[in-house]
Parts: sequence; structure tokens; C-alpha cells
Amino acid sequence: MARKTANDDPLAPVTLAVGQEDLLLDRAVQEVVAAARAADADTDVRDLTPDQLQPGTLAELTSPSLFAERKVVVVRNAQDLSADTIKDVKAYLGAPAEEITLVLLHAGGAKGKGLLDAARKAGAREVACPKMTKPADRLAFVRGEFRGFGRSATPEACQALVDAIGSDLRELASAVAQLVADVEGRSTRPLSGGTTPGGPRPPASRSPTGRWRAVRRRHWRRCGGRWPPGWLR
Repeated sequence: MARKTANDDPLAPVTLAVGQEDLLLDRAVQEVVAAARAADADTDVRDLTPDQLQPGTLAELTSPSLFAERKVVVVRNAQDLSADTIKDVKAYLGAPAEEITLVLLHAGGAKGKGLLDAARKAGAREVACPKMTKPADRLAFVRGEFRGFGRSATPEACQALVDAIGSDLRELASAVAQLVADVEGRSTRPLSGGTTPGGPRPPASRSPTGRWRAVRRRHWRRCGGRWPPGWLR
């Protein structure tokens, strides 16, 4: 799960998402956009790559509007911005515009570190989105995904997911969602049609990988058409 600084207001003038985990970076953006649209359903969202943010573009996007519309400006791969554009962004950080939220996605390495330091110095809200290279980190991520559904899972359930899926967080997140749906009975399509003596087979429509399908099928059959007791609470 992405880690945040003490300033946890998604509508802070500037959000800095740092790291190389695409899922967490995307979620950081989605959180800001959702908060902005909750405040104003007509929020204008501009999602830009470095080649789209040329010198002067940020000033144009953040200039006062007659309609005082709320706007979210997302800058991806900010470490790759040109030197002149970085100057524009640094100048903006010193005096951010009202009703506008700037979201900078930065890989966090040495490249573009000056911009990273400037955003932090300006008091940007920061969301850490590191690659999860350690098995323990992925297990913690899976537990957090279950908590997001208002559930808790046994260590065996979390480990089964990580063993089956591996390091891809998007697939891990999808597998958690599918397992919760299976347990809550919200999925109805069978793995390969028909039923088993213990009841319907779990669905495969949104299973992330063949490996996970095999894990689900094995546990489903072993437990007579139900997930192991206590896997989810």
C-alpha cells in the first residue's frame, strides 16, 4: 500500500507520488481525481507526459479562469521533463493556483532530483509508491487489499495468493477482489461449466492468471465447493 506523509489531504495544492510501482502511482492519481470530483463533479483533469508539457504549458493550464473551475493537472514521469519546463514547475510550486491540484509522478532516482527536492521543500503532499521487491512487502500489500474490502485474511490465504501470482501487484489486487467476490457469492460463472457435488465451481471470468485459477480450483474442490473455513473474516 502506498505510504503518505502527514499532510493527507488529496486536495492539497501539490501531490508528489514517488516511486516506480505503476499500480500505486495510478491509485495516487485516482485518489486525487476522486476527491476533486467529489468536491466538483465538473473537475477538468489533464493527464500529461513530459513531451506534452512544454515550456509555458503549465502556466497556460493553471492560469485563472473566468468560470473558476476546479482542475487536476497530472504530470507523469516528471523526472524526464526538460530543464526549461522544470523551471516552470519550480516557479509554480512557489505560488500554486487556487482550485487547481498539481500531481507530479516521479520515479524517485537521481534524475530530476532537483524537482523532487523543490516539491518537498514547498510542502507537497507526498505518496510513496515503491516497487515491492520483498515477499513480506507483497504479503503486507495483500493484507491491505483485504482490509480495503472490510475483510481480514489468514496468513495461509495471503501466502497462497502471493505464491500463485508472484510480484505483479495488479494481478494480486485482482485476485483479492475475485476471492472476496467468490466468498460473498457475488460471482456466478463457473470455471468450465456445470457444478461439482459440493456446489458450483468458482468463476474464472476475472481470474488474473492460469496459476491463480489452478489455486482456486484446487482449494474449491478440496473443501467441497466452499473456501477453507476461516480464510476470510
